[in-house]
Amino acid sequence: MKLLANFGSIPAFQKDNVHLRNEEELLQKVNKMIQDGHSKLQIVTDFDHTLTRHKMDNGKTVLTSFGMFRECPSIPQHYKDEDNRLSAIYKPIEADPVMSTEEKIKHMIDWYTAAHALLKGVKLPRDELMESARKMIECFRKGVAEMIEWSRVRQVPVLVFSAGLGESVTAALTAANFLLPHVKVVSNFLAFDEDDRIVGIKGEVIHTYNKNETAIKKTEYYDMVQQRCNVILMGDNIGDAGMAEGMEHCSAIIKVGFLGHHESNLNNYLNKFDIVVVNEPSIDIVNAILQLIL
Repeated sequence: MKLLANFGSIPAFQKDNVHLRNEEELLQKVNKMIQDGHSKLQIVTDFDHTLTRHKMDNGKTVLTSFGMFRECPSIPQHYKDEDNRLSAIYKPIEADPVMSTEEKIKHMIDWYTAAHALLKGVKLPRDELMESARKMIECFRKGVAEMIEWSRVRQVPVLVFSAGLGESVTAALTAANFLLPHVKVVSNFLAFDEDDRIVGIKGEVIHTYNKNETAIKKTEYYDMVQQRCNVILMGDNIGDAGMAEGMEHCSAIIKVGFLGHHESNLNNYLNKFDIVVVNEPSIDIVNAILQLIL
């Protein structure tokens, strides 16, 4: 077992778009994970624009899980129009570098409540959603396949923790062959009537700022990780940094934030994440850490 003295020998850490909040503190966390090995590790990751990219090389914005649903041909136009209207109102609020988290939470609840109300009465086009999912395969960040394989071989649990639409998340993961037995999804899953029409969301609505232990405590994943005290956490939103909050048994949590086009948010992200990677199409920084853990 070889502990790190610094990150100088790791190419992924030398990129200009990689920012560390506190190198000494991060080094301590990495070395603890090296000492403890993979049997003490779990991976917790957001889905939209975390496992998937923010934009493709041609500049096209990658669809979110709700966007995948909206793009299905049989979804009524009035739904699409109203969903676009809500996104135009609330997306800028979600990314606002000045507004407090407390104020954002109020707006996020309003957004999710309105968005979920729109879904009621719509019939889920399952085949169309799978077609959208197949188009999403190329939208995953480079290196996600390697992370999933590394964790499969070592049986390290992976939680995909999404405030998006669960049916879309699982469809995209299935299409890419990433939804393996060690990969679990906690998200907003739909409830249906006997005609397969949407009547709402199952359970409590998960939004950007309540993605924490309370949402996973009664899940299969929570039972899987009781002996795993180290976490590598990945997210693209400041709220994602709290995904491991409340896991009292966790002692070392490395938080990796993927910041897209809102570079004015860098300092805010560095206040919440150990590592912030700006406009990056890969998860090389995460895989570089995993390669150190035996």
